[in-house]
Amino acid sequence: MLTELKVIFLFEADHVLISSGDAKAEAFIGFPVGDEGEYVHQSPSKVDLSLFSYITGSFERGYDFAFNRSRLNTFQEHEVQDLLAFMEGTPRIGGVSSAGEMHRFMTPDGFCRMVADAACARWKLEWIAEGSQRFTTRELALLANMTEGAVRMAISDKSLQAIPGSKPVAVGFNEAKPWLLGRRGFIAWPDRVVEDRFLARAIQDAETPEVLGRLIHQVTDFQAPEKLAEKIGWTADEIKAWFDGNFVFDLERARHLARVLELDVPMFVGKALEVSERAEGGRS
Repeated sequence: MLTELKVIFLFEADHVLISSGDAKAEAFIGFPVGDEGEYVHQSPSKVDLSLFSYITGSFERGYDFAFNRSRLNTFQEHEVQDLLAFMEGTPRIGGVSSAGEMHRFMTPDGFCRMVADAACARWKLEWIAEGSQRFTTRELALLANMTEGAVRMAISDKSLQAIPGSKPVAVGFNEAKPWLLGRRGFIAWPDRVVEDRFLARAIQDAETPEVLGRLIHQVTDFQAPEKLAEKIGWTADEIKAWFDGNFVFDLERARHLARVLELDVPMFVGKALEVSERAEGGRS
């Protein structure tokens, strides 16, 4: 996906080149066009995506939101529209002298297009109030990790009911959600924190109290310390110490926090002890 995004910016640099000249194109993409006279022939490895960090970050978060469902996801609702608008604004043909050249990103099979469409489908599935959502066969295929042909076959054999008379064929929310939950390739939202494998891996990989504290705060959906303190029975300052990574390890408190947050207790307690020992060793 990220390599393809670099290609998109090469094509866009050629668009700037045509409209505004060499200097503006170089300012946009970060390097001169070279002897070939077209950016489309340059290696994608030359493109520095940090120059386009806003949309690059949205694609990275959109990918995780669509395919790696976790409480670690920070994808924002407005980014759904950003991705769709970006893809609608990409070139449809490419090159300065080779107008008409097509690239994968210009087709439905493009990686960036698939991520944008899958993020939109996931948004409709999880963020819009149940009711009028419609899902295309493409959206269901992306979420279920199936081909569109397989989705159409499910509609044909009546195991998936389409909205009568819908053109193009669409499936309503109340039919789509249970059908997706029954698909092996569908990655469901982890209802229980302890089932969130990406969060568990992040906790296991944490090397400092500060990193662990940020993860704890994320598990709480970034609640204010005062709000969580009421639930857990501690003071706001004690909660803040865990969020900031300034906590003093205490076995019973670590167990209690893990239970309240519905984390794997042995795993969390062990990690809290480990990062505390590492920090103490670094200070001594």
